[in-house]
Amino acid sequence: MLSLMLGLAGVASAYGSKGLAAPKHRLSAQAGLGYEATTGTSNTRTLDTRDRVRYGRALWRLTGRLSYDYASSLGLVSANRLVVNLKGAHYFTGEKENFLLLALRYDRNPFDGYQHYQVESVGAGHRFLRHGPMRLKVDGGLGFRQNYYLLGGHDNVPLVRLAADYRWRIGKKSIFSQRLAVLAATTGTLLTSTTGLTAPISGKFALKVSEVVDHYTSTPPGFKPTSTFTTLNLIYSFH
Repeated sequence: MLSLMLGLAGVASAYGSKGLAAPKHRLSAQAGLGYEATTGTSNTRTLDTRDRVRYGRALWRLTGRLSYDYASSLGLVSANRLVVNLKGAHYFTGEKENFLLLALRYDRNPFDGYQHYQVESVGAGHRFLRHGPMRLKVDGGLGFRQNYYLLGGHDNVPLVRLAADYRWRIGKKSIFSQRLAVLAATTGTLLTSTTGLTAPISGKFALKVSEVVDHYTSTPPGFKPTSTFTTLNLIYSFH
């Protein structure tokens, strides 16, 4: 998470070095640590971390997300999953309805049959329900996916990415969220559903319960197509 924050700070420094007027900006971050239970090829209970950095400046919004899960017993690793998502969105107007999007993803999880894979895509999106307690954002794009397999070898295939984000502010600070994402490639399609409920505790602390479901339409032999990650995290917010 520190490297993400340094990268975002570099963007702000570049603006200043060029003598550009400094527009309104906002930097926020969240750090989460908690308990996780997994099912699928890997079945374990472990600690996990869920971190996020978000930087907004004028019509730009940069977001970085990191999640990491690791567990071992008697020298046997039962979970080792690292996912990093980086997104850069540029809105056309101050109303922030339509936007262009660059998305990068790195996923390392030997329990889904891949040593790791990475995705690069460009696309566009639209924000709905911008006023009131609900938010809805839909985006899609085209790109490439590089797969590195556990048994050796790798490939680079074209990819179609679709995603929808829904947020509902319940009461004053509690938030229900639902995200659906599709990464469709010739080597198989990954469907991901992420459901979460966040409730404030005190000050900058909140409690978040979430469930992530990953489903592959095609998996290497010996690996289950569906995995779930159920988490309970203590979240600390920086503003």
